[in-house]
Amino acid sequence: MSEPASGSALPADCWRHIFGNDRPVAIEIGPGRGEFLLAAARRAPARNFYAIEHSAARTREVAARLARAGVDNARVVCGDAGCLIELLPEGCVSAFHVLFPDPWWKRRHHKRRLWTPRFVTALRRALVCGGSVELITDVGDYFAAAQARLNADPELEVLTVGHPSAIETSFARKAAQRGAVLYRSVHRRRMPSDAARAQAEQPISR
Repeated sequence: MSEPASGSALPADCWRHIFGNDRPVAIEIGPGRGEFLLAAARRAPARNFYAIEHSAARTREVAARLARAGVDNARVVCGDAGCLIELLPEGCVSAFHVLFPDPWWKRRHHKRRLWTPRFVTALRRALVCGGSVELITDVGDYFAAAQARLNADPELEVLTVGHPSAIETSFARKAAQRGAVLYRSVHRRRMPSDAARAQAEQPISR
């Protein structure tokens, strides 16, 4: 599979065009009903939040919910997250939140899962140094596969692996009620000096 393009199709000041300011931007991939997006935007008014939703109907639902709430620091767009993230300028996102992504249960559909090496590279490239990627899921093997992809990138470092301490969405609450184990990880884009050291420590493949 080819690597993401080194250049971007969006200008360096793309967030100013969207939000009208230069506040830090966090991206949620797959906002569902918009519960996390709305809560996060209310909790951090000095930050901007941008959600990417694959379903057009769900996008309209979330946009209407944000409008009713009068939240002006959150936006939602309909599109393919993997494609859109590759269009972003490098180092323009403070955090990614990926909560309960579609696990694509059938083996023949596993190729549709988000966590490919190309997707991880695109996430890391879009992050500012010190920016983070949060993943929450209730599917253990999916979580393990994602961790393998994230940990394989020498410019990312794991900050935490465990279980979420707070449940903010109806999906998460339902999963907890049926006894499902919730898994959470946070990875951070290394600072340049740390990334160079990590690169040097990578084993040489033969």
